[in-house]
Amino acid sequence: MRFTTSFVPPAGRLAPLLAGVLWSVAAVAVVCTVFLVVAGYQLRSDRAELNQRLAGFSTQEIQIPVDMLPREKLVVLRQQVQALNSLTGTVGQPLSTLLARLEKLTPEGVWLVNLQHRPHTGETKLLVEAGGAELLTAFLERLERSKMFTQVLLTRQAQRADGAHRTIQFEIQLREHS
Repeated sequence: MRFTTSFVPPAGRLAPLLAGVLWSVAAVAVVCTVFLVVAGYQLRSDRAELNQRLAGFSTQEIQIPVDMLPREKLVVLRQQVQALNSLTGTVGQPLSTLLARLEKLTPEGVWLVNLQHRPHTGETKLLVEAGGAELLTAFLERLERSKMFTQVLLTRQAQRADGAHRTIQFEIQLREHS
């Protein structure tokens, strides 16, 4: 009677495949090692050049502009510009600035249909449209909380229907800080 025990299956067919995988991993490791060594040498050669450039920058003197005005003169100049602006009577901000600020305040789903801007008086009239009243209410609240306007008035509200599509329009009057 003959007893045979085998706790591990024979590697017969898998041996060449396993050897190939191990040789591939070893080859990739060798290539990566060569790449890292070459990159290290390049960094060392670049380091010397960069240290020389840094030393050159460290020794350079910073040029202070000669034509700068002292702080006191800048304050006086700013006051003179404000006095000239007050003579022209312009209270409001330019249209481009107003549009940029309104863009940040307008919620998604609200459209600006019409805008009348009077920079000399600081007044703006908006015609705004949305699919629901809650969006327009949110827009009004954002305008009031923005601190850009001293007055936010709802002057008119109307519903518009194009077939099955219904929208609500608000006319809002704004007065900017002077």
